[in-house]
Amino acid sequence: MRECRSSEDKVIKETGVRTAEPSAKQGSAGPGRRVKLAVQVARELENKILTMKWPIGFQIGQEAALASELGVSRWTLREAVRVLEAAGLVASRKGAGGGLYVASNAHDFLCQMVSSYFEFIHISGAEFSAVMTALGDLAIVRAFDRLSQEERDEIEGLLKISASLPLQHQMERIGSVHKILVRASGNPALSLCMGVLKRMTSDACIYSRLDDAQWFGAFADMMRTISDLGRAVLDGDIQRAHSANAELSAAHRLMLEASVIHLRQPIAEAIPERAYNFFPPARPVKKAEGVERGIREMIFADGTTIGSSLGSEKELAAQFGVGRWVLREALRSLEQLGVIEMGWGGRIGLRVVSPDPATVTDACRRQLRREGMRRQHATEVRAVLRDQALPAGAPTPISDLFENILVC
Repeated sequence: MRECRSSEDKVIKETGVRTAEPSAKQGSAGPGRRVKLAVQVARELENKILTMKWPIGFQIGQEAALASELGVSRWTLREAVRVLEAAGLVASRKGAGGGLYVASNAHDFLCQMVSSYFEFIHISGAEFSAVMTALGDLAIVRAFDRLSQEERDEIEGLLKISASLPLQHQMERIGSVHKILVRASGNPALSLCMGVLKRMTSDACIYSRLDDAQWFGAFADMMRTISDLGRAVLDGDIQRAHSANAELSAAHRLMLEASVIHLRQPIAEAIPERAYNFFPPARPVKKAEGVERGIREMIFADGTTIGSSLGSEKELAAQFGVGRWVLREALRSLEQLGVIEMGWGGRIGLRVVSPDPATVTDACRRQLRREGMRRQHATEVRAVLRDQALPAGAPTPISDLFENILVC
């Protein structure tokens, strides 16, 4: 099997986004070195989880045993675990039966990471829609060739049972139809890229400025369009399937462009609360998750520029009503993404920096190699990305990042 190999040297040049510069040089000893070791341990644990393909809920081990196995202190292990917890890959449990557990599959883990990156660099609705339409059309073509009878029966069952369900439950069922079509392509690269775009829409829905009638109506339109798409595929009508796909991409674009995060507007408390009430699993469960989301909101709503300070650790902990350990846990995923950094010396306080595309690219390439992505998979997705119908000279950060991920 011919696999794709990493190539990091063109990432920054082709994406047009600079990486964050370190605030100070770190010596060979002290806190800086310990944090770096924790990141290395986090990478080792991540590789082990994804390579072994452990399911959600699998117990990885107890703290003392894991620290001994990895040859590090408990302090370093805890730092590594916080990095993975912030990314949603693992969860810690205390008490009887406690330990470290798998909390997310690799696909969801990466989709969240890439979606967050695009959220911070602010992509356009036009490119988002063009990429989604192009990749959706590719998935349809591949599904027509590869859809098994079992998958056809699964789609048929979902369409039948969803018709009589309330909108919230329709979303849970009908949404799976699109996943089946993408899965049937047998292309890990296509699955990842489509998963990222759908995750972006899901996050945008939480912060939508649409009124209730428009918001619920948009969901209903999406469910109807996905049903039409699934039915067209089952009927063998490829033109109708492509038409439904274009309509679905337009609905996703509507949601994206109506997000106050996307618009960089102030976020009223009632906006996310509506989404949480409609779909409770979207509500942050842990304190750290809520704080992390709150810091994201601060960055976007205030129009914060690169280099701006968000305040000291003490000030932020007081603002969110949490202890410093909860605050530090909340900052992990944003630090890993390269969006913020804690300054020291003359730069004390949490500062906003440019997100690092190399971090995102490397994580995606590692997982795609694990999934056995072949050159053919990467080539067909990259060809579709290059054929988008966008004006000459229009910025294409989505395509640029996806193409860099798929460099072979």
